[in-house]
Amino acid sequence: MDMKKFRKKFEQEAVKVMRDFKVPGMSIFVTKDGKTTYHRAFGIREKGDVKPATTDSLYGVSSITKSVTCLAILQLHEAQKLNIHDPISKYVPVDLMFKDTPITVHHLMSHASGIPSLMTFYFSQMNQELYEPVLPKLPLGNWDDFYFHLNDAKTEVLSPPSKKYYYWNAGFTLLGQIVEKTSGQLFEEYVKENILKPLEMKRSTFSKDDVERDDDVSKGFNFELKDKKVIRKPKNLLTDLFIAGAGGLISSVKEITNYLLCHLNKGDFNGKQLLSEELIKEMWKPHNKNLTSQYHEYCPGSISSYGYGFRVYDNYYGYTLVTHGGVSGVTGGQVAFIPELNLTFAQLYNVSWLPTHLMHTALALLLGKDPEKVMPYHIRKKHYKKLCGRYDAYKKTITMEIKEKESILYLEGSWQEKFKLPLIPKNDDPEVMDFYVILPQGNMDVPFTKQDDGHITFDYERHLMHKKTIELEED
Repeated sequence: MDMKKFRKKFEQEAVKVMRDFKVPGMSIFVTKDGKTTYHRAFGIREKGDVKPATTDSLYGVSSITKSVTCLAILQLHEAQKLNIHDPISKYVPVDLMFKDTPITVHHLMSHASGIPSLMTFYFSQMNQELYEPVLPKLPLGNWDDFYFHLNDAKTEVLSPPSKKYYYWNAGFTLLGQIVEKTSGQLFEEYVKENILKPLEMKRSTFSKDDVERDDDVSKGFNFELKDKKVIRKPKNLLTDLFIAGAGGLISSVKEITNYLLCHLNKGDFNGKQLLSEELIKEMWKPHNKNLTSQYHEYCPGSISSYGYGFRVYDNYYGYTLVTHGGVSGVTGGQVAFIPELNLTFAQLYNVSWLPTHLMHTALALLLGKDPEKVMPYHIRKKHYKKLCGRYDAYKKTITMEIKEKESILYLEGSWQEKFKLPLIPKNDDPEVMDFYVILPQGNMDVPFTKQDDGHITFDYERHLMHKKTIELEED
């Protein structure tokens, strides 16, 4: 592991991401064999009275919380206070299930309930006015509201458990309630006493009051679109009764790493056994293989599934990758570990969403790979940049432009009338040259060619379009 090379390449990419996505602050922490090998904070945690980000800065980790909730459930399972294969109706007043195949605690933990999103996380965001609502607002102020909203959704449950993957935040809110019902403690108190304290995560919390007393907390930054530009505005971190189990933990990269190290050390942390080795490894098993996206742009050749609160990649450059991300509306991040290499990675930032290629770039570098050669994302991005630009037909009789937006190429022109068409690749090659567009009369091929002298052309119906270069530009 060449940390000098890692630092140079990773930090270049990190700064690009922060520039392009207007990220005020970000913190990173990496360990190998239980020892810190890299730690770095970028930017600021608060504007105005400028406060720099640190590796101790607290951020809302959002859905990274989910595996912590699963750990709590498995502790109670191990203590025989619940059974993960019991129907959830044994513990919570939810009546959304097929008679012969009831939804179990196990199904909630692996997003295998068959229940699609019911937008409870969104309602929590709207209650805290993170941004202007764009969808209908329904009441979510007490547990009666919550259970009414769930039980009134019988028309949405069309697939029995284990048949589909629906990422369901409300399911993890229910898991938090199951922790309360079976432990006799508030969910937040149970996690603090049985997980955070043993892991020496002394500042990690679910409490707004704790956050207000801490002197190293990042603001969250949501976004507004103004004149097609992203404007970041500071907001308080998301804390809410109904998202605690799904995404309410607030932590730092340094402290969340203790949690990852516990996983690598078979459930033990500094002599304290939080969960048996057998059950800790159950969290990394492929309990739900019905995922609809595989992220091959970031990790080619791997197959991903969902465990208990973790996404698991098999054959990730020859290893197993256990990971999860989080998006709260104002903060987010990713965590990951590779058991075979005893390697951890933690990344938190004070905006809602960033593409996960930054984490995968870091992991590729830590594995001794060149991301620009092994990650289709980087190869495709570099290739598309070469294809983008203005193209002219003979003597500029027609001019068109190729632009890239969110990894899709668009063909824009004003021949006869203005048009903007997505260019659809005809294969999965990250350096694809053959595209097509969809027209009212059918599909039409738009092949690109790199000519012998190096300049790029594409065919559009009967026209040959040349990419504008200094050499080709005419007076």
